Amino acid sequence: MNIVLGLVMFGVALEISVSDFKPLWLRPKALIAGLISQFLVLPAITFLLVLVIEPLPSIALGMFMVAACPGGNISNFISYLSNANTALSVSLSFSIKSLGTLPAYIP
Repeated sequence: MNIVLGLVMFGVALEISVSDFKPLWLRPKALIAGLISQFLVLPAITFLLVLVIEPLPSIALGMFMVAACPGGNISNFISYLSNANTALSVSLSFSIKSLGTLPAYIP
């Protein structure tokens, strides 16, 4: 399974270039909106959901861990297949969140 995922990501990487990322830095509104959604909105919604449904502590911890993880490789592939902004998807997957958010949310 890991080999297949690696091949999928290699295929996506072959289709994007540095020039695809330049508009994200020139007009960063979508990137900022995505980062705010990942950093603040998704964890806040998860927190409220945990308060409302009161799951077992182990389930609640799992919910927070999933909310703190970045989008993932399959979201990049689906963005590519649907002709969406693949560079934006890759940027959000490899944001500062992927480098530091999970340890910040889960002590």
